[in-house]
Amino acid sequence: MDEKTPDFKKILGILVEHDVEFVVIGGIGAVLQGAPIATFDWDIVHSRSEKNVHRLQEALRQLDASYRPGADHQLRPNLSHLS
Repeated sequence: MDEKTPDFKKILGILVEHDVEFVVIGGIGAVLQGAPIATFDWDIVHSRSEKNVHRLQEALRQLDASYRPGADHQLRPNLSHLS
């Protein structure tokens, strides 16, 4: 897997490891349900309960997630963004 292709199995594993409550939607949601399409977009909807937002932030920190990866200034998701 090249650097630009997300490792969906790793991402799912970390979200589950952190007990994040979420559903996968969009293109990858369709692929996970067996749709014969190829897509690399990743969309989730998470529960916005206070505990879940904290768990999600920790999972995203472990994934080194940021808005606009590779940009000069890395903007990281914070609690207000996730709420």
